[in-house]
Amino acid sequence: MTKRMLTAVLTVALALSLTACGGRTQQEAGETRTVYTMDTVMNLTAYGENASAALDAAEETLRTLDAKLDRHDKASAVSALNRDGTVEDAELAQLTDIARTIGELSGGAFDPTVAPVMDAWDFTGDAPRVPSDEELSALLAHVGLEKLSVDGNTIALSDGAQLDLGGIAKGYAGDAVRTVLAELNVTSAVIDLGGDVGLLGAKPDGSDWRVAVKDPADPSEFLGVLTAADTFVVTSGIYERGFEENGVRYHHIIDPKTGKPAESGLVSVTVVCGDGAWADALSTACFVLGEAGSLALRDTLAAEKNLRIELILVTDDGHVRYTAGLAERFEPSEEGTYVYEAIIA
Repeated sequence: MTKRMLTAVLTVALALSLTACGGRTQQEAGETRTVYTMDTVMNLTAYGENASAALDAAEETLRTLDAKLDRHDKASAVSALNRDGTVEDAELAQLTDIARTIGELSGGAFDPTVAPVMDAWDFTGDAPRVPSDEELSALLAHVGLEKLSVDGNTIALSDGAQLDLGGIAKGYAGDAVRTVLAELNVTSAVIDLGGDVGLLGAKPDGSDWRVAVKDPADPSEFLGVLTAADTFVVTSGIYERGFEENGVRYHHIIDPKTGKPAESGLVSVTVVCGDGAWADALSTACFVLGEAGSLALRDTLAAEKNLRIELILVTDDGHVRYTAGLAERFEPSEEGTYVYEAIIA
């Protein structure tokens, strides 16, 4: 696929095809809503007679979740938990339990108690920096899944732990939005939550959506195009957030065991999964685990949770490896120098 064709896929499949064009009704074209929340720009597109009302409800859902989950908002439930050590909230307990479960299944590669370490690096703040080994060691003493408990609707933290659900919140929000849209009789929708893409059903004409997967070396370009429907496509990569200090580039995906940016041999992980929260958290976990660990986790999820995921793994030596379930659905780009290979397992 040429660069021109890839550009067309991006603009047509995920933009122009979602807006009105000559001769089409608003119902056929869909309605798009842009929402800034969860510290990112989100674009929601829904089709059907109830699209406008459904998007109103979806926007309200997003803002409600942001108000609850933003740990930097003193009025949020997560902030109250971090301040008081315990809080009772059914929805927060449900999400926290999912986060803890994914943490356990991944051997701690995903850990929602890594907040103190993230604060030290300050990736999203005004003064990002590289913490000393001594500082990280002290902070890691307060990090760990064993310091987080969920009992019914009650969440509790111990030993100075702090909860950060940033690695799963957008995916969870995508699940909530998809549910709201479906309840209001929307059967086709694209839920773009700042890079986490949720798909409700197929396109109105019954064909699959086409989702361009970013090139981590140049996010304005693409590795290829994935055809998919009624699922989530979530990518974690080194290009998302980071900073440079003394000639070294530091990305924001932290290994909870070291407190430092993960060095797993991967520069990008895309997870395709029917559940948004799981897809979001697993993209981080797989990045930390590396290729072998990601494939082992994939097997564990299938065996223990009956959860099937597909992966696109980009290595730091220029290989793009994707699981066999995507062999007929992932169209590699003809641009660039990557070596593409399906993983037969």
